[in-house]
Amino acid sequence: MNRSLQIRAGLSAVVILLAVYGLLPTFKALSISHAEREAAKANPTRLAEIEDIDAKAIRRGLDLKGGMYLVLEVDQTGMDANQAADALQRVKEILYNRIDKFGVSEPEITTFGSSRIVVKLPGLQDPERAKALLGKTARLEFRLVRQPEDLADAVAVLDKAFAGDMAAAPVPAPGDTTFVPDQEQFLRDHPFTGLIVSQPGVTSTPLFVAEDNVERVQAMLDDPRTAARLRGMEFQMGMDPMNFGGTTPMRPLYLVDTQPIISGDQLTDALSSADNERPGLWQVNFTLNNRGAREFARATGENVGRFLAISLDGRISSAPVIQSRISNTGSISGNFSNAEASDLALLLRAGALPTDITIAEERTVGPSLGADSIRMGVNASLWGSLLVIVFMIIYYRASGVIAVVALVANIMILLAVLAQFDLVLTLPGLAGIALTVGMAVDANVLINERIREELRKDKTIRASVQAGYSNATRTIVDSNLTTLIAGGVLLWFGTGPIKGFAVTLCIGILTSMFTALIVTHVIMDLVTRNQGKQKLSI
Repeated sequence: MNRSLQIRAGLSAVVILLAVYGLLPTFKALSISHAEREAAKANPTRLAEIEDIDAKAIRRGLDLKGGMYLVLEVDQTGMDANQAADALQRVKEILYNRIDKFGVSEPEITTFGSSRIVVKLPGLQDPERAKALLGKTARLEFRLVRQPEDLADAVAVLDKAFAGDMAAAPVPAPGDTTFVPDQEQFLRDHPFTGLIVSQPGVTSTPLFVAEDNVERVQAMLDDPRTAARLRGMEFQMGMDPMNFGGTTPMRPLYLVDTQPIISGDQLTDALSSADNERPGLWQVNFTLNNRGAREFARATGENVGRFLAISLDGRISSAPVIQSRISNTGSISGNFSNAEASDLALLLRAGALPTDITIAEERTVGPSLGADSIRMGVNASLWGSLLVIVFMIIYYRASGVIAVVALVANIMILLAVLAQFDLVLTLPGLAGIALTVGMAVDANVLINERIREELRKDKTIRASVQAGYSNATRTIVDSNLTTLIAGGVLLWFGTGPIKGFAVTLCIGILTSMFTALIVTHVIMDLVTRNQGKQKLSI
């Protein structure tokens, strides 16, 4: 085996193995039944495993999965071009945060034009709830974190409020699977304490909630009895869970003043910058209007050394310590990376955005339509591929089998690219895959016909194979390159179905050239490397 063949064979093997590995999550996701997915909702560990598998599998668009499609119009009245562009990004960030809390998997949020945002929510079938969620204005507040001595009193108050409430107890502590009678009685008498965990080493708050219990704790916090008894203060959870080395992530729980110091409508700007006092870390600098500056200066001057919670939509994004009196400008420090500081600054600016959002267009795609689309699209692709396979085998015999092997490898590589690069497969995308099958076969037809021409000139089999690939390569590259340019234009300027088609078309062109010119060439060289072979089944 010569050096060139070794390199091509190794490259082909590596690419195909990577494709198989990249498609494993998709195969696993397809093997999970609907009943198993429903049962997993009661098992957080299994649910997390399924969500992780789905995240690595091929993403399906609205037309294949069903869900909701919204076009939102952002009011940019009175804004110049820079302000309008910034406002569009602020609203987009708010929507990301809200949809994440809403629990929609794999949402798509993209800007369209200068004032519109397209929101795709696959699998969502509650349009009224979604519209109500997306139509709200983000609520940003700065609240003082209560002193540690207030925590014990607040927890005791909630224990008393919910004592004996069967809806709140009993539940296991994180990691526990059994109870003894004393534990059950304790949880009945202390239903709130039984759901929280203490981490004294954390300075901003020592209280945490296991991720498995967040929903139960939030239900208690939203209960009217909580607001009635915790006068002047309230509990709010952190946005992001933390991991202290255990198996269950923990959500921080803050006790804050009910009355905010200032709210987001009093901010005029927020920008991220490098933290000069701590190299490698970043901070967020913000600016307040005159009224906000007066109120903030008074409150921070009176509470130096205390923690200040930044609350967005009822969740705490961070709780830095007040290091000095702050007037119209200040900084928020933490263990922020550049990206984290930029995101926080964007959230702060978003809270100050006085603009309206209106729904310009909405569509709901039912899951049955998505299932029918998948079935018909897959059936059409399978029948088309089957007819092509039968033709290639009948017309080109053993060489046709080699082309079929390359065709299968082509589709596997294409789908693996979709899965690994987080691209969305749509119904027009299935049409692009079907077209890819035809283009891949067309390349193999050119190669086989060139080999036939060389064999008619009484050349040896190996010489005919080499000449056939050499003569066909330029034609295949030229024809595919022009199609790739057209597909690139569709991908760049197209939207919606056009873009879905262009994605699979462009990827399919590249994978079909690879399998036709590399994979089939390797197989053909291996089959014909015996110089004594007198006939080639073609």
